Parts: sequence; structure tokens; C-alpha cells
Amino acid sequence: MGILINHLGYSSRGPKKAILQGGDDPRGFSLVDREGGEVFRGSLQSHGEVANWKTGFYWSADFSPVTKEGFYRVVVETKTGSLSSDVFEIRDSLLTMRMLSAVGYYFKAQRASGEWLLCDRDLPFQGERQGRIDAHGGWYDATGDYGIHLSHLSHSTTHNPQQIGFSVYAFFKVCELLERSGNDEYSMVKRRMLDEGSHGADFLMRMRAPGGSFFRSINRQTAFTPVLDHRHIGFEYHRSSSQFSKTASTAGEETIGDENYETSLRSGGGLAIAALAIAGRHHYPGRDYSSEEYVLAAKRAWDHLESENEKYTNDGEWNLVDEYCALMALTELWRSTGEYGYLNKAREMYGRICLRGEDAGNGTLRLMVRPGQPYHHAAEEGMPVTAMLQYAEIETDRERRAGIIEFCEKIMRRVIYLTDSVINPFGYPRLECRRGDGTVKQQFFFPHDSSAAPWWQGENARIASIAAAARILAFQTADTALAARLERLAQEPLDWIMGLNPFDSCMIEGYGKNNIQYFFNNRYDFLNCPGGIVNGITSDLEDEEGIGFISESGGPVNDNWRWAEQWIPHASWYLYAMALKGE
Repeated sequence: MGILINHLGYSSRGPKKAILQGGDDPRGFSLVDREGGEVFRGSLQSHGEVANWKTGFYWSADFSPVTKEGFYRVVVETKTGSLSSDVFEIRDSLLTMRMLSAVGYYFKAQRASGEWLLCDRDLPFQGERQGRIDAHGGWYDATGDYGIHLSHLSHSTTHNPQQIGFSVYAFFKVCELLERSGNDEYSMVKRRMLDEGSHGADFLMRMRAPGGSFFRSINRQTAFTPVLDHRHIGFEYHRSSSQFSKTASTAGEETIGDENYETSLRSGGGLAIAALAIAGRHHYPGRDYSSEEYVLAAKRAWDHLESENEKYTNDGEWNLVDEYCALMALTELWRSTGEYGYLNKAREMYGRICLRGEDAGNGTLRLMVRPGQPYHHAAEEGMPVTAMLQYAEIETDRERRAGIIEFCEKIMRRVIYLTDSVINPFGYPRLECRRGDGTVKQQFFFPHDSSAAPWWQGENARIASIAAAARILAFQTADTALAARLERLAQEPLDWIMGLNPFDSCMIEGYGKNNIQYFFNNRYDFLNCPGGIVNGITSDLEDEEGIGFISESGGPVNDNWRWAEQWIPHASWYLYAMALKGE
């Protein structure tokens, strides 16, 4: 039996809770200060056991009314004695500042440098494509992947994650949020956000392809291959993945053309456009390109991909992922240029997204990524709502703007319904998905047998993206009861990442306790970097209703990347969601 908390502390103005995990008979709880004085007493809420997690019975202790800054412990009285949590801090804004700084330093440590930088200044193409380009810069994608990617998983059709483009976008967006907060304590943090965002924007400029799109990836051959001559601009098969073997199962069937090396809107192009457009609004010394060059590049890329997107997709069609990435791009193009045509196109793109809303009952909507397939995503499930609410901020027609917010409210009410419809003491955002056999299921974690298979992993980016979407909508909705529930939906995933989870593990390397370590082939060659965020908790290896977090080498798993590998989308969404706290 133990008391689980957010290891890094709580905001004085936000929701605050601890979770009791175990099997004794608790009688109540109190919050005590460092000297042992009681400052709050409350009742425990009984929840029960969760799905097939087999982690025990749960109670929750809510102490949100406590706003006084200081150091505290939660004490729970049981029939056999008392239990005490670790000491934690309640304070206004410090946690946000501290973690923005930590994640910023993580990205700085992931800049491609040294022998990788040397190679990236003169990269050949994988396969038959001729030529060489200078594509230096950017950040390593993950602990065990020193490649740099705008996106991957194109074979999945609907699960492309936005990788480096979103990271660049997030740094500039965080900078804008810090400016909006009016807190002058953020001055140096803001400068570092601009520095990191500018580094990434310069890289995106170098990844422009002659035809008007962007090159998708810098690949490295295998983990232990010498860097020299084994780093290249890579292509991606459109019908199967080569991520887990040297060649994809479709390698002998596909003709590799320029489109396999380049991006559609959903495979990184849309967010690259959004990132360059927003970069154009923020001057920072030492950049290799001017603000005007950033914006012009974004405009040219949009002109090309608007008409040629189908050419670069794996199935020759648009789906919801293309559309919300396009809406992100159009919103930032309008903000940076003021050209009315981009606002009109944003209206059209929003209209297309609306057609993908399906009535789910009780005043809620589910988004369909394509006909018959509910939208779910392991890395950015909150991005459609984020994109629409960003568009709502630029919409000049009041009725249209009200309609956007109402549409987003119905989508987020569906997320809340899925989250609250089962025993769920942690408030973990559940999803609705179509599995590989075509059945539609509601569950806690990303399925093993989706169209992205054999890829599945922990989803700290997914839950942080939902936190971001919830927080933006909480600012914009006029429904005060919904806003309060959205604040909890925003905070609980962040608490989970910062240690309030069944494994009592902070997912941020170097912070909290019980940080999971990444092993590859039972070796610890690729150690995690302080400030970076690991993939996270999944369902059990054999049971989708179970829970798993493999931290020890040995047994059936000799590479625990699904749980312990750091990946930049996790850090980027966490960075964005934390900045949205508005402290």
C-alpha cells in the first residue's frame, strides 16, 4: 500500500490530488506541512480496481482547495496505523518555469553535432536517387535513433506523428504564451525557447525539396554502424514498415520515386509550413535565414502541397491528419502575412474537418479519421482540437468562432465520457480505436494491432496533447462547469507523466524518482538524457486490458524502447501543455 503523488509538485492555482494504491482500509486523509501541522483534512474517494491492471484497489485524496505555497505531505489513516507520502511542494509558476527549462536543455543536448553534423553537411540519398544536400542541424529523434525525422509510419495511413516540425512550432508557440502571460520572470526562458526554435527552423529550411515539399528523414543504417557514409536522406515504403528489419515486406513490390523521400501534409509537410510561418514572426540573432525567407518558404510549400498532397500520401487521398495539419499551416500563414486568402482557406479546411464529426450521443461527437475509423493517435490525439481552436483565435466572424468552439466542446465531451465511463482514478484519457480485426474498442492504451503495427509504444505525447487541447478549450469555453472539468483533464495527464501513476515513476529523466532506463539488446549504450521524456506506460504485452512498463533487462524483452526510449514528440507536447498553464 502506498501514496502516489506528482513527484515534482503542484501549482497553487490548479487541481491537486494524490492516489492511495493498495488494499488496507483507509479512514481519511490530511495534508500536513513540513513541521507536521495539519492544514487540510478530507475524505478519500473510493474507486476500486482498474481493468486488468492487477495493481490493487484505489482511493483518491483531493486537496485542490489548498493554495498556500509551501512543502507538504499527504497522511492517510488506516485501521492499522498511518501512511505518509513523500514531501512535495505547492507553488505558483515555479514548476512551469523549472520544467520548461529542463525540456529546453534536453533539446539543446539533442542537437546533431560532432561526427553526425559532419556527415549531415553533405548527405547522399538512400537508394537510387542521385545528388547530395546539406541538411545539418535539427535534433536526434529518440534515445536510440540518431536520425532526424519530420514524420514516419506512412504505411499506417492514419497514424503519422508530427515530429521535428511540431517541435519547432512548439518552441515558438511557447514563446508567445510566455509573452502573453505577462510574467517577466520568464525573460531568459523565452530567449532560450527562441534559440531552440530558430535552430530547428533553420534545419527545416535546409530540408526543402526542389519540387516544393520537404525531405522526410535523415536516416542512419543500424544502431552500431559507423556514422561515416551510413547516414543519408531516407525514403519510406508506403505499404509496410522497415523500422523493425532491414527491409519492409513490400520492398520488392514498390517502385521508389521522389515522393517516397518527400512529405505530404500529414507526413510532416503541414507542420513544417506552420513552423516556418511562425518562425517568421520572431526575430532571433544568429539565424541563417531571415524572417522574410522563412515566410516565403512556408508560402511556397503550401502552394505546392495544397495541389499535390495526394501525390505524396501512401494511398493517394486526404484524411483527417492531412486536414488538421493543413489547418495548423493556414492559421500560422494568416497570422504571419495577414493575407485574406489564407483565412478563407482555413475556413474551407475547418469545414472539411467538420464533415468528419459523427454523432456519438449525449451531445458528443467522435472524429472519424476516414470513413468507418474513429480517430485515435498515439502521439497527437489532441492536435485536431488544438488546430481548430488556434483557427478560432483568428476567425473574425463571431458566429463562425462560436460554432468552432461548440464543435470542439462536443469532441472533448466525448473524451471526458470515455475517460469517466470506467473505474479510472488517475483520470487517464481513454481512447476509441479500430483494431486490426476491424472491431471498434474503447480502452486505456494504444492498441498493439492497429494499422501502425508492428509499431506501438507508450503514449506520453498523446496524453500531453490532450492536456494541451483541454487547457486551450478551458480558456475559450463559456461553460464554467465544462471549463472546470477540462482543467482536470489537462492536469491529470501531466501528473501521470510527473510520477502520479501506478509505477510511481517520473517519466522525465533526472527528475522525481524511479526513472526508467532504456536498454537495447540488453545493453545500456543509449542512456536517456536529463529533461527528456520516455515513451511511457502501455497495455500489457499479452492483454490489451492490462498494464505494462518494462524496466528491467531480461526475459522476453531485450529492447524496452516501447516504454523507456525518449522521443521528441513527448517532450514537445509536454512543453506546450505546461506553457499553457498561463502562470
